[in-house]
Amino acid sequence: MSELSDKELLLLSNWLYVDRSTEYGTIGEMLDSCRNGDGEISAEMLSGFSIGGCMSAEDCADIMREMDSCPENFRNLRAVRAIDAGGIRAVCFEDPVDSSKATVVFRGTGGEYDAWADNFRGEYMTETEMQKLADDFVRYDCGVYDDLRVTGHSKGGNMAQYVTVRNRDRVNSCVSFDGQGLGNNAVESYRYETKDASPRIRSIAGDKDYVNILLNPVASDRRFVNIDAEGMKAADMAVAFHSSYLLYKSCEFDEVGNITNYTKQNLLISGLSDSLRRFVNALDMLPGKGNRRCTELIGAVIAAGMSDNVGEEDEKKRISEAAEGVKRYFGALSTLWMGPPDNGVSVVTDSLYVDTVKLKYCVLLLREVLSGVDETAKQVADIRKRLNYKAASRLAVEAKLRKQENRLIKLAEQIGSYADALDTVGNLYNACENRLCGEIAGTMPG
Repeated sequence: MSELSDKELLLLSNWLYVDRSTEYGTIGEMLDSCRNGDGEISAEMLSGFSIGGCMSAEDCADIMREMDSCPENFRNLRAVRAIDAGGIRAVCFEDPVDSSKATVVFRGTGGEYDAWADNFRGEYMTETEMQKLADDFVRYDCGVYDDLRVTGHSKGGNMAQYVTVRNRDRVNSCVSFDGQGLGNNAVESYRYETKDASPRIRSIAGDKDYVNILLNPVASDRRFVNIDAEGMKAADMAVAFHSSYLLYKSCEFDEVGNITNYTKQNLLISGLSDSLRRFVNALDMLPGKGNRRCTELIGAVIAAGMSDNVGEEDEKKRISEAAEGVKRYFGALSTLWMGPPDNGVSVVTDSLYVDTVKLKYCVLLLREVLSGVDETAKQVADIRKRLNYKAASRLAVEAKLRKQENRLIKLAEQIGSYADALDTVGNLYNACENRLCGEIAGTMPG
């Protein structure tokens, strides 16, 4: 059997939001069990199904009818391994022609609090509990297959990317739909594995999807599809832009199931992606457990709002505990204790130590780089003014040179701002250190 098409992989990613997707047997057998007396798959026949992914029974029936129209080889895919515990759901479909090949599909986030919180823990953890479960499923439950393809939507796409990085010897291709990337710790810890796996990872997302922009993208091929939400209410749009069902309905496919209507990422979402990356990098720079404390609080707030398996009091308790951790952390940072305080807050001055000599040296190096960038910008401007243009090329050359000149000027501004900031940090640290030394000297006996 040839590799599954984009259409078939996206259909399976939608199918995983249905609880009965974990039942063993062929896809064709499952579809046949849902037909009415006229042989049709209808919403009425799905009354006993638990359907997630913000899909209605009619949406689910529509997906199943689309699956029913796929080639016979797709209908003969057999579910032979499955897991639906610990916050993850995954199914391994064996190739009907070659039993050494299989496709593993991961579901997106369910309604559990811990599953939502786990999404955020990927920011500061190298491997979250649920990523570990996903890796174990591929490594051990599906260990008999030496040729795997993996896919999934949202968190499922994240897991598909993660297991591809960790199982490069067996996972030959990965397609992530609206899936977030990997955290800085994971990318750094698996630097060489990620570089090796990246060419076989593809990311396909809605042009206004806000989940695929989280953390670091590891797919070498990133594509976007326009999601039309015209006429929808704002609350409905939030669901639509990350809906696996609407992503499928927005796609156009050629005769073999490849997506043909790719577009560019929405400019607002692209800008938000850059802002989020800077925010995440700022969290990573916090000393001690600052990154973990702040991320846990953000995750607790979002998980409380999105989960459906914990009560209001339990949500408040979890948010309160996370907030208290942040409060203790920043309370410790803002107080320079000379010894253990009465309230038990730990000393953190070791985490804040700054080698101001090296810092000043870095500032000098940045100033030298800044001087070089400024000089290059001036040379580009000089070339632009002195060129003897041909009439046909004048505007094009002028535009390109101005663009490069503006880039250099902007780069110089950024380097200058960074150097100024480092210089200020060093001066403030020295001033604070001198003040503390003076206070200590004043308290010592003469």
